[in-house]
Amino acid sequence: MREGLYGKVVLITGATGGLGSAVTREFARTPTSLVLTARSQEKLERLVAEAGLSSARTLIVPADVTQADAVEHLANEVRTHYGRIDVLLNTAGGWRGGKPVWEAPLEEWDFMLALNLHSAFFLSRAVLPHMLEAGWGRIVHVSSKAAVAPRAKRAAYAVSKMGLITLTEIIAAEVKGTGVTANVILPSVIDTPANRASMPKADPSKWVPPERIAATMQFLCSDAAESINGARVPVYGAV
Repeated sequence: MREGLYGKVVLITGATGGLGSAVTREFARTPTSLVLTARSQEKLERLVAEAGLSSARTLIVPADVTQADAVEHLANEVRTHYGRIDVLLNTAGGWRGGKPVWEAPLEEWDFMLALNLHSAFFLSRAVLPHMLEAGWGRIVHVSSKAAVAPRAKRAAYAVSKMGLITLTEIIAAEVKGTGVTANVILPSVIDTPANRASMPKADPSKWVPPERIAATMQFLCSDAAESINGARVPVYGAV
């Protein structure tokens, strides 16, 4: 599967998070150049060192992907450095919730839409022209099982993640037949340090290891997956 990625430029967002760092380590073993973005320069530098990545094949660009101008700057930096953007692996996102709709703060609603949906729109809009010009590209967004199996007191999160699914499916329809594909992964709870800390009584053995999601992402970028476009890929574990 890795042969089809030879020489490609892979942009990983949310790279320092629990999932993003696993995706970075997975793609560090592929013959690609990596662009890593998150908000913290220090955390990005630490990740590069921990993953054993060389400066020759890695570009660090700190950015807040909820801001359209920051995403445009990111894309320009990648284009200037590598001249191309072949793959977008968007792991940026997060969760807030815990109140019914009639009690939910407006700030929470706006925050979830910005973090989980607006960012994906900005990123997709920035990379697609380069992929379409090249006649090849892969976009993989990360939504959530909560989008298709919503539960109470998670309105903003579930709606933002469902919007991300719809966005991906529309992109897939728009790029059909161009050599570009767009797919979305739907994990259940991901086994990350942050989730273990926030849910100490839960059984993490039922959760999804981030490495399995990273491997799924690599498959979706491979030649074997070139006919998969617009797919909702469930990675639920035992939850």
